[in-house]
Amino acid sequence: MSRYGYEQKSFQSKKTNFVFFMLLIVVIFVWALVLSPDHGGLVSVSLNPELRIDFVNVGQGDAVLIRTPKGKVFLVDGGVNVPVADARREGRELIQNYLRNQKISKLDGLVITHWHNDHLGGIIPVLRLFEVDKIYETPSTFNTEAWQTYDEICKKERIQRLSIKAGDVLEWGNELFVQVLNPEKPVSSKEYSEVNNMSIALLLRYGKVQTLLAGDIEEDAEREIMKYGEGIRSQILKVPHHGADTSDYMPFLQLVKAEAGVISVGRSNAFRHPSPRALSHHERVGTKLYRTDRHGNIRLFIGGKDTRDYRFVVDQRL
Repeated sequence: MSRYGYEQKSFQSKKTNFVFFMLLIVVIFVWALVLSPDHGGLVSVSLNPELRIDFVNVGQGDAVLIRTPKGKVFLVDGGVNVPVADARREGRELIQNYLRNQKISKLDGLVITHWHNDHLGGIIPVLRLFEVDKIYETPSTFNTEAWQTYDEICKKERIQRLSIKAGDVLEWGNELFVQVLNPEKPVSSKEYSEVNNMSIALLLRYGKVQTLLAGDIEEDAEREIMKYGEGIRSQILKVPHHGADTSDYMPFLQLVKAEAGVISVGRSNAFRHPSPRALSHHERVGTKLYRTDRHGNIRLFIGGKDTRDYRFVVDQRL
């Protein structure tokens, strides 16, 4: 007689123990086959130990393609949409063609840093040609033809749109930390600098390497972001506003203290970006610069095992 309730003898049987052990083996095998990321090693999936970031040569504009180690794909801005013949003549990419060449058919997320056409324009064909899971956008609207077209497509396709602001943390995978540093709050002004200062700025951390994607922020926003202190120190900086002298606030650059910077800029552009002063400021900080007008497409691989575990590949044919 057992002390509490009935005496349980079933697990005392060797035959029962064997059956239980075999069932446990089957459960573990099913988990490996169905639930593990690589299906127990039996199925090939797009896993990569490195975070890959492509700074696409879209001329005078921005387009940054991010592929996470677990296979998610995100696009930050899309450059300007121009005829194919113009893009070929200027020696630059159209983002929709670049995505096709990379064999990408779906975006897990799309970030529109702000509403100027050199960031928004190329997004319109992307929305028409690719499946987009969700869009992260700056908390404001803009009354331009490109914005109205964008708004109509999003409503027609019922794409989820999320307005994000400083302090938000984006769920792009548990291996990657992504925080929004800017904008702090919505601004209704349509003045050029104010729209730039509404740019979404993202801090990406993979392992021990940080990358700061600064959009087109100008000095006011750079000052605002400095409130995060040493937290914004990053090995890689996407140089704000194509290297304009409106966006080279020295204390901000010194705080970020980037080892490498990428300037997304068009050849012989009308704005004369990057400015000599901005180039001088980055040189004084010790930042090695890569430029899409000179280097074409620029790919960044981040392993993140230590603070120097990253590398650049520069090749127009990426």
